[in-house]
Amino acid sequence: MHRNSLTRMGSLTAIVFAFSLSTLSVSTIAAPLQDAPVAQLLVAAAPIGEVTLYQGRAMISRTADAPEAQGLFELRFEGLPPSLEPDSLQATVLAPNSDCRLLDVRYEQRVSTIDVTNNPELKQAIADLNATKRESELLEMRAALITDQNALLNSIASKTATENAKDFGSKALDPTALAAQVSYLASAREALIAQRTEVDARRRDNADRANALQAIVQALGGRTKIERTAVVAIGRSSNAPATVTLRYLVRDAGWAPRYAVRADMGLSALLVEYNAEIRQSTGEDWKDVTLTLSTAQPTQKAQPMDVPSTYVDIFVPPPPIVGGYAGSVGSMPAEMSDAAMAAEPMSKALEKNAALEAFFSDAQAVSSGSVVNFPLPRAVSIPSDSQKSRSQRIASIETKPEFVYVARPIVEPAVYIKAVTTNASSYQFLAGPATVFLGGDSVGKATIPDLSPGAEMTFWLGTDPRITAKRVLVKKNESERGMFGKSDVMQWDYRIDLASTNSQPVIIEVLDRMPVSRNEQIQIKLQQVSPALTTEVKYEKDEKPQGLLKWTVTIPARKTDEKAVVKVIAWSVELTKPTTAIMSGNPE
Repeated sequence: MHRNSLTRMGSLTAIVFAFSLSTLSVSTIAAPLQDAPVAQLLVAAAPIGEVTLYQGRAMISRTADAPEAQGLFELRFEGLPPSLEPDSLQATVLAPNSDCRLLDVRYEQRVSTIDVTNNPELKQAIADLNATKRESELLEMRAALITDQNALLNSIASKTATENAKDFGSKALDPTALAAQVSYLASAREALIAQRTEVDARRRDNADRANALQAIVQALGGRTKIERTAVVAIGRSSNAPATVTLRYLVRDAGWAPRYAVRADMGLSALLVEYNAEIRQSTGEDWKDVTLTLSTAQPTQKAQPMDVPSTYVDIFVPPPPIVGGYAGSVGSMPAEMSDAAMAAEPMSKALEKNAALEAFFSDAQAVSSGSVVNFPLPRAVSIPSDSQKSRSQRIASIETKPEFVYVARPIVEPAVYIKAVTTNASSYQFLAGPATVFLGGDSVGKATIPDLSPGAEMTFWLGTDPRITAKRVLVKKNESERGMFGKSDVMQWDYRIDLASTNSQPVIIEVLDRMPVSRNEQIQIKLQQVSPALTTEVKYEKDEKPQGLLKWTVTIPARKTDEKAVVKVIAWSVELTKPTTAIMSGNPE
């Protein structure tokens, strides 16, 4: 560790420390106040050495060598940034012989007016800003005056209309005078509109000018100077080496995960590039720091649309509403009113708890609550800059994927490529956007969810134009069945044509649907399925009860100079219901 210099500063200031009575002798207790120990003030030359970057803030660490002398010392860490959170200040002392003790940590802030006499540019910018503010005040008064004039015109117009209404149909009504009054009111209003339009335009221009001048003033140093200092008090009983580390949280910094998923054209490998997009505008530069990222807290589509389930039921008219609660406040039931009244203090308590949780949220993983850190293996330099961010590679992870073609012709004819693999690394993946590449081409955007090591990952790699899936309604029949209790019978015959010009055999996962009955009076049967549905355990348990139909079909490779290889899937659906029953929902 390098040694940081400590510079002697100013006159000595007396500070009083509270010690445990068990450690003080009677003579010490009786000592006069003027004999109290005096602390030496020292400026700690401690550049930023370590940064732990959370997703919303950053923990900064500065380390200085303690003076190799006995006595009491106040180490002043000066020049702290505006984004500092003072309540987060903490300090630690590392002393091999435990002879250096931490006595106090406090925050000091001094505000002073900047002398602009030696900076003509800043002086002129402040004068221009003051003039702009005076102009803004005048424009506000002008806008208020126009508003009052408009209100006066409205009052005159109302009075004129009332008086003329009384005289309507009588000889007292003067049409020429009435026309003159209406013309005057109209022209006066037009003049006010023109004036207000001009004033509003000047207000906008003036506000833009004020913002620009304010930025210039701040860039040149501002009107006032704020000095932020952390003071660490220590006590030493020997001359042995020791170090003091100050840590504090800053806002206006954070990182977010960004991914690049790369699959080769032969669909034999998949690489996941785990990157961090870092931003920091804390007001202090990070130069050659040890950076740790903590999880504490265009293109075509790459993914096909989902196939929604469809349900049918017997329509039951709702009962008529007779009195009772109809949603108005006055008719709210007593028990609901009491619950609503009790909710207000509860919501306030929840707001307080949320504020406490937010302070510590950055140190918790999103998915599991455990802390995961990514220490970068090299020193990095990141200047404070609010205009741009930078990308930092965390890891490149090679996986062993299984590639599957997916067709959902009920919603679109395209066939998509899906890669299923596992997070075989030791890295915790946080939810974040990913750019998906197939070979050298970007095929779309995706979102990676929270993934712990060992979790399954699915990536969509866009469409394969060599394969298509077309869904056809071959036939639809409606008939009656039964002698006494008649039933309506509806039957649909479907077909899906899968065509491939791929020179390699492909396995396609095909998804379709059939209606699902929610009433025992409606009977739905799946008939004449060819080929058979998949027997996957997950499909049988989760998807089939929702009426989803799933096939796993293998299409042979297309031979050279031959037409596309076609595979056909066919099935029928039969629906039976009582003729007198009215069915809700569209079965197809």
